[in-house]
Amino acid sequence: MDPLRVGVVGCGQIAQIMHLPFLAELPQFRLDAICDLSPRVVAAVGERYHVPFRTNDFRELIARDGIDVVAVLTMDHPPVAIAAAEAGKHLFIEKPLAFSLADADRVISAVEHAGVTAMIGYMKRYDPGYEYGAARMQAMKGVSLIRVHDFAGDFGVHPTLFTLVTAEDLPADQAATQQASIEAAQRAALGESHAHLASLYGMVLMLSSHDLTILRGAFGPPRGVLYSDAIAPLQILSVLDYGEGRRCVFEAAVGSRYLWFDEQLTAWGEDEIIEIAFPNPYVPYAATTVNIRGNAEGSPYRTEIPVSNQESFRREWLHFYDCVRNGTPPRTTLADARADVALAIDMVRAIPVGSSNG
Repeated sequence: MDPLRVGVVGCGQIAQIMHLPFLAELPQFRLDAICDLSPRVVAAVGERYHVPFRTNDFRELIARDGIDVVAVLTMDHPPVAIAAAEAGKHLFIEKPLAFSLADADRVISAVEHAGVTAMIGYMKRYDPGYEYGAARMQAMKGVSLIRVHDFAGDFGVHPTLFTLVTAEDLPADQAATQQASIEAAQRAALGESHAHLASLYGMVLMLSSHDLTILRGAFGPPRGVLYSDAIAPLQILSVLDYGEGRRCVFEAAVGSRYLWFDEQLTAWGEDEIIEIAFPNPYVPYAATTVNIRGNAEGSPYRTEIPVSNQESFRREWLHFYDCVRNGTPPRTTLADARADVALAIDMVRAIPVGSSNG
């Protein structure tokens, strides 16, 4: 079967570190076109991967004959995703789906009308360590407390690990227009009372949408938000209601100077505690570890399982290929991604107006 011909829109850091190398490696795909606002990035990435078509205008890429798939790896996804769907292209969309429910609904409507395959790039849902740990959590008895903890490490370490091309020539007017569009969508989503928390909301969607989806994948959607607080301008603490006495403590932040990623999903049951500890997502093939604590023959034990070195970004692209070619339902759907946007809005809007950082 012929490979899927892919056009990538947005060639920033995560595209260069993860998506582009795997699209170039996997025989199921052919990297046919790239687009970025930065001419410098397009030229360098195009040469590195011998890409035949290069442009700074996503509309030119979408109009190119023979493109099967558009990978939307920009900051603001709806404009590109909607145009690509209307052109009949299958869609791989990085998280988050959108910054407002209205924009999310526009993308979903365009995809449904076009009848194309679309999937959200929640790569942690394809992590073998997560899959193993989530299954163990779902089999636990008497889960009363769930904890999501994600304090992102220092992103400044990544340029020291990889050969990256930076967008030093980004057109100022286009960058400003894109940022203004994102900020307008954030303010509209939060409403006048919480519009001043747009940066915090953006952090939840840009960083913690990954945490929202792993929580949803393991335990389903919560019944609601019981409590939220802005601990710092870019740090949130929420308590989610999972019914039947179960609660989830959700805490996330950026701005730490940790040289490691501090991210875990943990569940406390009657007989054991299970923790899924995620490595830095920018480091390829690093194993996610599942830690299990319990009792055995009258003594406590702790088992640490580095489940697999399979790369989640690679596995999600293989799953996407299966969805397009064989009609397999996507594991990470647009509907779930919309629900994550709605939950992020509820978490931020639950912060009392007038609190120290709210």
